[in-house]
Amino acid sequence: MRSRCTGFLIRTVSGSEPYQVIKQGTKKSMERKQYPAHLLRAYLEGKATREEIDALLRYFQLPEESDELVRLIIDEFNQPIPDSIDPGQVASINKRVSDRLSHHIGSMEPIQTSKRKRPVLIRLLPYAAAAVVAVVITWLTAGDRQSETVDQQFVNAEEILPGGNKAILSLSDGRTVILDEAQEGIVIDNDRISYADGAAEALMRLNTEKAEQLTLTTPRGGMYAVTLPDGSRVWLNASSVLRYPSRFTGGQRVVEIEGEGYFEISPDTKQPFIVRSRGQEVGVLGTEFNISAYPDDPKSHTTLVEGKVQIVNRLSKAIRSLAPGEQATVEGGQTRVQKVDVTQYTAWKEGFFYFDGVAPQIAFDQMERWYDIDVVYRGKVPSTRFFGMIDRSGTLHDALVILKESGLQCRLVRSGGVNQLMVIGE
Repeated sequence: MRSRCTGFLIRTVSGSEPYQVIKQGTKKSMERKQYPAHLLRAYLEGKATREEIDALLRYFQLPEESDELVRLIIDEFNQPIPDSIDPGQVASINKRVSDRLSHHIGSMEPIQTSKRKRPVLIRLLPYAAAAVVAVVITWLTAGDRQSETVDQQFVNAEEILPGGNKAILSLSDGRTVILDEAQEGIVIDNDRISYADGAAEALMRLNTEKAEQLTLTTPRGGMYAVTLPDGSRVWLNASSVLRYPSRFTGGQRVVEIEGEGYFEISPDTKQPFIVRSRGQEVGVLGTEFNISAYPDDPKSHTTLVEGKVQIVNRLSKAIRSLAPGEQATVEGGQTRVQKVDVTQYTAWKEGFFYFDGVAPQIAFDQMERWYDIDVVYRGKVPSTRFFGMIDRSGTLHDALVILKESGLQCRLVRSGGVNQLMVIGE
């Protein structure tokens, strides 16, 4: 039984003090974060109640006496609002509001019965005006995002479960099979497809007269393994596609991959194994290696674990050979080879995230695919670097504990049926 290490060491390279991670799920934070959309709409439509006015002022952390401020701001928006507002108009609107506030404040009579220091409030109103105007404009210019903001709900990261054994097998005649999540892989043997444990009858029988083209697809949050007709094995990571024949014929064994896969190739000197992915072809006789070639990554990475492979750049036709512990990165007509720690690129197959000084985007790309979430960055992407190992069988919360040590801020929401992890930048 494999021992799992759940410890994680994080080091930041920015040298800044850690930020506090935004806590989710408290009643108070839920109230404050769900106010703006419907309250601002009520103001704009002239339907806000006294309680809603108080709630909006509390949201912006303004004193109760400043409801006149909100009235003045809303008056500015009683004019027709264009479909889009140029950012330069923000300053203009702020100035108009500030001018009107100054005029209004100058005509105000002090309220002697109040124990509050009214002059302090008066001095703060213009600053509060600018803050509220900026938020109102952001809300108005959200466009299609407006409805999403209204529908946002905060999510407990403990509820986001890890991926599992999920895949769909498609045949060239249009037939598809949703594979059993209790199984880890399938086997192609003698024109029949069955599960790897051999416990069940054949899933289907294939055409015995000619080779059929098969496609194995894993969704986000899924992985699956397949044993090919020659006995070679491929582990397919989340959000990936493997295309291969039901029988290898001719002088080569050719498969295609989009996404990420770990290959364990059976040796056959008479019939070399070829893996095609974006920008490259990998030729092998018998070896183990990992290929990562996701459509949203301009680079294709091939990491050799054992044996020897040749990388052919499909654009420049340049050929490079790899030795164990080396990685080839293909981008356009360029091929770069370097020494790497192969564990970082193969740990997913063993059930781990393994990071060795990687940038946040690389780490979050992996979490995005495995936990089926969308990662959204607010502001500049932090300069943090991640070091360590995380068990992929844990919930998203288990993975996000690294943020407390790395100094990143984030919040998890559900919008339009999609779980979004918002990472707050520097």
